[in-house]
Amino acid sequence: MPMGLIHWHFWLRFPINMKNILFFLFLIPCSMLAQSDSIIVTGKFSEDLLSSEWFRSWNSASAAYHPDEATINQLAQIPTATLEVDVYLGTWCEDSKNHVPAFIQVANTIELSFMLIGVNREKECPFDKKECKNWDITNVPTFIVKRDGKEIGRIIETPNKSIEKDLVEIFKK
Repeated sequence: MPMGLIHWHFWLRFPINMKNILFFLFLIPCSMLAQSDSIIVTGKFSEDLLSSEWFRSWNSASAAYHPDEATINQLAQIPTATLEVDVYLGTWCEDSKNHVPAFIQVANTIELSFMLIGVNREKECPFDKKECKNWDITNVPTFIVKRDGKEIGRIIETPNKSIEKDLVEIFKK
């Protein structure tokens, strides 16, 4: 009998409960890992990923952030059609977890175009390893604000005042 068949028949001899037990013994540690924020997402991705169950703690960070209404009103007066923000973040990074959900909230409120780019712990982008080096990404998150494709300012790691107040200062340039 071929080896593959012996192996297959070996597993069939176990009662279905034993297979289920073995399956769940494997699945539980994997799901615990998946629920932690140790998942490293690299490359371009949508904000939907951060609002998924995989990033439960990011969701609570977003819910806990309440932007300053007066500053949001100021931002809303600034035309954003020519503005875009590249957000370099680490899904493994505590600062990213704290500041990126706040930024997304603000950006969606004022209809600001942005792109999320996940980097690994070396701050490299897998889709183009030179991409992060060209933008000089040394800390995450880094928010690079561009007008008509040219950089006009950035927020590195932690905002000076708040995401929305720092954006007002950059947008006025």
